[in-house]
Amino acid sequence: MKKTFETMFSLSANNMRASEIRELLKLLTKPEMISFAGGLPNPEAFPIEAMKPVVAHVMNEHARDALQYGVTEGHNKLRDAIAKGMGQVYGVPQSLSNILITTGSQQAMNLLSLILLSPGDLVLTENPTYLGALQSFYACQARVEAVPMDEHGMRMDALEEKLNSLRQRQERPKFIYMVPTFQNPTGVTLSRERRERLYALLQERDLLLIEDDPYGLLRFEGETVPLIKSLDQEDRVIYLGSFSKILAPGFRTGWLAAPEEIVNRAGLAKQAQDLCSNTFGQYCVFEALYHNILFPHVKEIVALYKRKRDIMLDAMQKYFPKGVTWNKPAGGMFIWVTLPPALNALDLLGKAIENNVAYVTGEPFFPNGGGQNHCRMNYSYSSDEAIVEGIKRLGRVMEEQLREKTNPQKLAPEGMEIF
Repeated sequence: MKKTFETMFSLSANNMRASEIRELLKLLTKPEMISFAGGLPNPEAFPIEAMKPVVAHVMNEHARDALQYGVTEGHNKLRDAIAKGMGQVYGVPQSLSNILITTGSQQAMNLLSLILLSPGDLVLTENPTYLGALQSFYACQARVEAVPMDEHGMRMDALEEKLNSLRQRQERPKFIYMVPTFQNPTGVTLSRERRERLYALLQERDLLLIEDDPYGLLRFEGETVPLIKSLDQEDRVIYLGSFSKILAPGFRTGWLAAPEEIVNRAGLAKQAQDLCSNTFGQYCVFEALYHNILFPHVKEIVALYKRKRDIMLDAMQKYFPKGVTWNKPAGGMFIWVTLPPALNALDLLGKAIENNVAYVTGEPFFPNGGGQNHCRMNYSYSSDEAIVEGIKRLGRVMEEQLREKTNPQKLAPEGMEIF
């Protein structure tokens, strides 16, 4: 009789939830499949030629250290460059002791969950919110309550109402988690006014914020908004950054910028996870910064992704049926699509995959339920031709499903209302 280990798993293990995105990617290996599902950078966006001499330099000059184990906190030259760079780029100067190098920003989120959350603790998020963060919270047996968004980000009136409701229940959140700039999954950016009001609420209610910012430099148009951390004078904002979307994800290099006490405790948790992040990758990232490769490359990425966003938007306008709506993000990697009430994104996905096109359904991003008629569409990964062909296929599937389920003449007019 085959042994089952179900009764041996810990409470944390039993509370873990699979990422629908990672599971879906396993099904998309057919070469004819056009996938808008993953949040993948385009391989054309990798600075291959620029990094070849960098890698050679690391091997020629630093191989003995770069191929060795590193310290848990990270390569000190990289930590120092990030600390200074946050001041130069964002106006938020840090010290070396405020920076912890992590294996992507996902590890930073996991470390923070481990050191801040006890079973039953409450986290507030946007609605919808990043799925990877939810996985970290649930693995620590935390509860999640979500605050509604609109086209300008999390609604501060709704947040204040939620906090008042929690106060009446004699509860307070352990922290608020947010992707305020080109959010995953919606692509929406929290407005400057709301950032200021949010920080005021953090002060008034004595709260902590985790500001996750993997896409902030990928702005195509519009006014740059300040980091929420740039408003922070009281150590209320923990910032997560990553080189995955602006250099290459294969280096697996991200960072956490936080008060020294948080960095030290997260470092202890990291010792038990991986001892240290990819040392060779850290050396390569530092040299890319030192030799001024990163920011010229970011300009190339922005131009590439803007073109791809516009191609997808034009194709949606041409091929999606009336009643399907979407937003126009000013940067990042995602467009948020809303289907008419007659369509369910999960039901539609099966038909879409049969036609060799895929996306991510909205429902997993909503911690408290909902989102059945939403889709997240990634435009960064596919070729220009595949974007047009994939949207054409998906539009055809939508048309077929609508003919089956509703009278097309009764569909709502096309618009831009997305929540």
